[in-house]
Amino acid sequence: MRKRYDVLGVGIAAVDDLLYVAEYPPSDCKIPVSGSVRQGGGPACTAMATVGTLGGLAAYVARFGNNELSNYISSSLELRGVDTSHIVNDPAGGPYHSVIVVDRGGHRNVFYDPALYRTVAAEDLGDALIRSAKLVLLDHITDPSLAPAARKIRNLGVPIMADIEGHTKSATELVEFADYLVVSSSFASWMSNESYPRAACSSLAAVHRRATVVTDGRNGCYLCTDGDQSARHFPAFQVNAFDTNGCGDTFHGAFAFAIARHVAVEHAVLFASAAAALKATAAGGKRRGWEAIPTLDEVFEFLQTRLDEPARSSLLKQLQVLRDPTNSTQ
Repeated sequence: MRKRYDVLGVGIAAVDDLLYVAEYPPSDCKIPVSGSVRQGGGPACTAMATVGTLGGLAAYVARFGNNELSNYISSSLELRGVDTSHIVNDPAGGPYHSVIVVDRGGHRNVFYDPALYRTVAAEDLGDALIRSAKLVLLDHITDPSLAPAARKIRNLGVPIMADIEGHTKSATELVEFADYLVVSSSFASWMSNESYPRAACSSLAAVHRRATVVTDGRNGCYLCTDGDQSARHFPAFQVNAFDTNGCGDTFHGAFAFAIARHVAVEHAVLFASAAAALKATAAGGKRRGWEAIPTLDEVFEFLQTRLDEPARSSLLKQLQVLRDPTNSTQ
């Protein structure tokens, strides 16, 4: 079957109101804001915005009503080439609403209101829609999880990538459906009872899946594959971080795009790491939120300057499939 989408994203969207300050304030004080902006956010949603910005074919599914926050997210995704036609009409639904405080070191704290969020049900995803994607990305922060949807996707034979943050029993159920599990060191440690990311990655990889990735911020990430459960470390690209908000979701989107285009897992990790690093630089503070998600050309240029031969030529040669639109339908 010819595929319509590289990646189908199902899960949480957020409208993020970002406030930029010199340093994060202690309690009971007043502090000036150096800048503010409204942007799209949320794990699956930002990942799909990343796929679209990189030139991939992405679709996004959530339960939205006809309200300001829902309309904002839909239009923001459409500007990045993401298909929103499969969003389910739910008059009571909508994205999270978040206020995010970012300091000059690029660190952030997120205050979110999930009142409008409605979980996508398995029946919201038609068989034809699921089969039209090469990969489905599911996320999880709060209950209920997308496990029923994951079960349906698995039964239809479409690979699943899971981005899981919530420390809940239902999160562990969703992990079992993941062909590609890409999670933070915090979640990995909680799930595995291992203190160190490398050990946590190896522990999670004991369950058969195509790849397990544990991200650890500026320390890089760890990878296990179904052929090698010993965790390999990939250092992060060192950059001057302006804003780390959304970097993990950018990593997820770039990784999913590369996997969907049949890039080897090891190369997909390097590609995703470069995209996340560029997102953190925010073009030297000139871009904010989704505007800071890099284009494919920007990631290629970054890798040209950051890798030495022969690794550079080998990686960039394999990544050429990301430039080939015909590859998306195979």
